Amino acid sequence: MRKNLLKLYLFLTFLLLCVSPFRLVAQENQIKGIVSEVRGEPLVGVNVVVKGTTRGTVTDLNGEYFLEAKKGETLVFSFIGYDSKEIVVGNLSTIHVSLDESALALQEVVAIGYGKLKSSQVTSSITKVSSEDLEDRPVTRVDQAIQGKIAGVYVQETSGAPGKSLNVKVRGTGSINYGASPLYVVDGFPISGDLNSISPSDIESIEVLKDAASAAIYGSRGANGVVLITTKSGRKGKPVIDLNVSYGIQKRFSKVDVMNRDEYIEYAIEERTNSYIYNGGDLSVPESDRDNYKYAIDPLWRTNPTSFPDHNWQELISRTAPVQNYSVSVSGAGEKSKYFISANYLDQDGIIINSDYKRLSFRSNVEVDANKYLTLGLNLQTSYSERNDPDTDSSQGPISRSILVAPIVGLDQQTVKGGNYYYHAHFFLNPIALAKEVENQSRGNNYLANLYANVNILDNLVFKSSFGANITTYNDKYYKTMNVNRGNPSYGSVSNSLRRNLLTENTLNYDLEKKDWSLNLLAGFTYQNEYFENSSFQKSDFPDDDIKTPNAATKIDSATGSATEWSLISYLARANLAYMNRYILTASIRQDGSSRFGKNNHWGTFPSVSAGWLISEEEFIKDALPAVSNMKLRASYGVVGNNNIGDYSSIGLMSNTNYIFNGNKVGGYSPSSFSNPDLGWEKTQTTDIGIDLGFVKNRINLSLDYYIANTKDLLLNVPIPQITGFGTALQNIGKIQNRGFEVELMTKNIVGAFNWSTNFNLSYNHNEVKQLGPDGSPIIGYQEGFPITKTEIGESIGYYYLFKTDGVFKDEEDCRVNKNMSYANKNPQPGDIKYKDMNGDGVIDEQDKTNCGNNVPKVTWGLTNNFSYKGIELSIFMDGVSKCNLINLGKKETTQSRGNVRGYWRDRWRSPEQPGNGRVPRACTTDNLTTPSDWWLEDASFWRIRNINIAYNFPQSLISKISFISNCRIYFSMDNVYMHDHYNHMAQNAPFSNSNLTPGVDYDSGYPLARTYQFGINVKF
Repeated sequence: MRKNLLKLYLFLTFLLLCVSPFRLVAQENQIKGIVSEVRGEPLVGVNVVVKGTTRGTVTDLNGEYFLEAKKGETLVFSFIGYDSKEIVVGNLSTIHVSLDESALALQEVVAIGYGKLKSSQVTSSITKVSSEDLEDRPVTRVDQAIQGKIAGVYVQETSGAPGKSLNVKVRGTGSINYGASPLYVVDGFPISGDLNSISPSDIESIEVLKDAASAAIYGSRGANGVVLITTKSGRKGKPVIDLNVSYGIQKRFSKVDVMNRDEYIEYAIEERTNSYIYNGGDLSVPESDRDNYKYAIDPLWRTNPTSFPDHNWQELISRTAPVQNYSVSVSGAGEKSKYFISANYLDQDGIIINSDYKRLSFRSNVEVDANKYLTLGLNLQTSYSERNDPDTDSSQGPISRSILVAPIVGLDQQTVKGGNYYYHAHFFLNPIALAKEVENQSRGNNYLANLYANVNILDNLVFKSSFGANITTYNDKYYKTMNVNRGNPSYGSVSNSLRRNLLTENTLNYDLEKKDWSLNLLAGFTYQNEYFENSSFQKSDFPDDDIKTPNAATKIDSATGSATEWSLISYLARANLAYMNRYILTASIRQDGSSRFGKNNHWGTFPSVSAGWLISEEEFIKDALPAVSNMKLRASYGVVGNNNIGDYSSIGLMSNTNYIFNGNKVGGYSPSSFSNPDLGWEKTQTTDIGIDLGFVKNRINLSLDYYIANTKDLLLNVPIPQITGFGTALQNIGKIQNRGFEVELMTKNIVGAFNWSTNFNLSYNHNEVKQLGPDGSPIIGYQEGFPITKTEIGESIGYYYLFKTDGVFKDEEDCRVNKNMSYANKNPQPGDIKYKDMNGDGVIDEQDKTNCGNNVPKVTWGLTNNFSYKGIELSIFMDGVSKCNLINLGKKETTQSRGNVRGYWRDRWRSPEQPGNGRVPRACTTDNLTTPSDWWLEDASFWRIRNINIAYNFPQSLISKISFISNCRIYFSMDNVYMHDHYNHMAQNAPFSNSNLTPGVDYDSGYPLARTYQFGINVKF
């Protein structure tokens, strides 16, 4: 976009030259030609001058020029951002010229928090994603834009539901009990909550501050990294209207392999017979009369199995869903003002029936130079969103039940109205009815306004003062009919929340440029306050389901409300010194005072220092290594904090307690937590060493980073003397280390009429717990009553702590010889699960549990290849993760054939002659299945072709014929093209639980991913 605006500006200059009284002196030969960039795109406004004279012209909209010159004279071609070129006029009358982009122009300006720096002067670990990168993959959310694009930034999909936020982690997990998400800063405003309200089309750039040196300027909130989002602003030139319209269809990409009718009936007969025997059943009892539905067998299963339907419930609740996105913006700038105004509407239906997401947003960024001393600006953004989701990610929702309801169940069964199929679990409700009769709507309003003033005290001293507010409200409604409430009355609930975030910042910025050195100084004071309140109530006993508003119900089930508040006062300073454009030193310090921490620890100090050596500017490098266009060595150290804890965690709180007074129950309060006046921040100290390399005029760029991040003073609940009246108290006591390396490689493989460039990133992270509690006792993580994870010294946070299986018992002889290799059942039967004796004592017990894997991948990578030929562009984006797992609680199989089962049971053990694949046990509900083991574990590694984007830019020779259009681009995009994985193409980070202590836990409940086909057009006027 920057280039297009520059072209427009120079084109206007060309028009002014054409109408001026200036005339060229006629010469003997007329020279003509086209000036283009290396990719073949014509350059508008290139200056073409006969060297040593005042005769010249500029190229037109098609890059063409016409000039009269004598043979032997030299033509000079010059254009901002490109290397000048000189050509001697010979016998030819047509001279086409290609200009190379200058190395100086390749120096991007990078946002660093409270300011900007040239990329050559950045000495810490910062990665930038520009608006041009966003065009390669149309996305609906901001966090999707950085997915797979930045080394060290892992963006986790936990659900494919429309409007659902993604989990973002920067350089691993740095806390055990509290938030691991980065701080998001939008146009200088640190926000709370997710990024749903921001339209990706409004974004100019996204910078991620990955190390402590870069994030230390945000002090107590920088431990998990900082994501700086800069929205667009106007640029000099006439107004530009930018219209972007896209329409697409989404089809289900993820589907769980389950049994069809015939497979299910065969399995159910086998499993119920085996389970009946296992539990001491009498085989002389007729199959249909056996003890309840758990073991009873429908006679029709044997006599007429084809009389049952063969429903694919996953398909029945799925649909082909449209998605449409409309964006329009107007931008421009004059001598004393610039503006960017935009509107966006997103309408996305979900691939699961009755799920959808809508967002309407407006933005206005305006800046005015009141006089030479004062500049005023306002960034204003407002949005409305509406999300409908019938409990899709719930373990008892329609997606889970579409997997677990047997294919032989009728379309209206498993409801109150349709009745239950006797031989089926009654609590597995009809997935279609759940999707249609559970209403779950969330409506949100977001307002973000930031008013600022820049005062030019001196030519190089600027005072900036700003005041901003971010107000978010949500109204949530929920209703479940009696028909899908297992005979209980219909009920509904309403909840409302308000979040008000106020911020004021005052900074002084001093810039001094000398011949051999430059200095930038920053000092500032900030104050931020956030207030949050919510209230909710639930009512039941609705007379019918026609009127679903709470006033129709007669019974109040519950009502609650709460309010919290926090404040943060900060002082900050930073100095950046560059000498001879090759030696760079940066230092910063921030002091935060937070209301969240103990009265003895309200204040924390967060310093940082970093240095860089631009070796490529040394003469000995220029002479010895002429192919090296850039070589910069970086080193940094910094301290940052994590304040993502409860607003009143340091204070002893009170809770509602009932007591008896004069024989009556009376409401009151009692202490519920222990005060800790010394409670402070979790602090992360990070050392980062990196090198940036550029070769062959920066056609090859390589960045390497190695880091060690030590987090101390982790907040843990530790035992305290019972005499206090409490069992535990929150204290700063634990330590964690994250260490790893990152690689970012950018290459221009082919440059010319046909262009091919590649962007590749790879990161490795190792997480290790260094200290826990006073005695170092490990922390066990539970889900659904099962101990499944463990956090202990020397291992990573929340690793899967399970038994390891060793296949199944093959036959009676195997059961006799290896009897002790069974855990829950000490009299194993052929086909039961066999466990590994990890400690070699000949007995399977709790001591044999071991580290079976982790949900956080060791290695993540992303690869983008961009191709262009004339106006045609092709982008292919791939990414992947390796060495990670997830756990599926559904594999404990407590219900077995009371519902449907997964397809892996086709490879089950049936007999010594039919042993299956040697891993899947026999069809029988046994205690071994409900033993937490790696039988529940899934491989979460994957690689995928995430997106292919094909675009065509109409040539200027055609566009110029339509006077009111300056650029036109059409594109086709396809998301989730191909995926190689081990988990049904599902989101590899399960939605049931994804906390630091119990990460990656699924329960057959994840909203499936969609393959999206999208067509769009982008027109600039």
